[in-house]
Amino acid sequence: MRKTVAIILLTFLSMTVFAQNGDGFNPFTEEDLSILIQDSTVKEVAKFKPVGMLGVRGSFQINNVSATPDIGATSINTYKNISLVYTYYTSLWNMMNNFGLQIAAKYGEWGFDSEWLESERFSYAELSLMSHFHFDFSRFRFIAGIGPYAGYRLQSLKENDTWDQYDNRFEYGLMGGAGFAVIFGRFELQLEGDYQFSLSSIYHMNKYSDEYWMIATPRNILVNLTLFYHLF
Repeated sequence: MRKTVAIILLTFLSMTVFAQNGDGFNPFTEEDLSILIQDSTVKEVAKFKPVGMLGVRGSFQINNVSATPDIGATSINTYKNISLVYTYYTSLWNMMNNFGLQIAAKYGEWGFDSEWLESERFSYAELSLMSHFHFDFSRFRFIAGIGPYAGYRLQSLKENDTWDQYDNRFEYGLMGGAGFAVIFGRFELQLEGDYQFSLSSIYHMNKYSDEYWMIATPRNILVNLTLFYHLF
């Protein structure tokens, strides 16, 4: 494309001079034309190199539920939350270098207390996929992400407690958050705050009554600290 533009420009200039002088004079020598055409065919150097990072994340989590009707739920905090995280940053058309994807596999603990129902405690596994955006300055990044997640409740952490047919062990929803990162060599440390908005109830609606249905969906706040290693 650049070669074509250069040739058209040179032709136009030559025709202009010829029209003015009327003697067929061409201001460009063959050597000049050769240099200009070679310069026009030089390939553009990539402005942004893709980045792939693998890391381990620890999360402090504030867990609660939004219930209808109200069950007097109060939040609890959990600390045993660990994730394996892979992040890939790339550029779109070599122009927008702020885009990336992040996938995370997580093991954690969750629960809540209630004034009217039994408290809940259980472990779970979770998989999330987020669109990840970053804005770099010096050795720092501002990061933000949003995307879906899905999880499965593994086992109850209450003594002598078991699941029944009215418990919903699958969960899915949306999550998003923002934070910042510090880069030092091939390592990167990220601190983020996330919010999880579940789209599924932890119980079937008729768990406690066939007449008065109940919906209880998790609402979680997370503070994540992730140490990444740059693979490339």
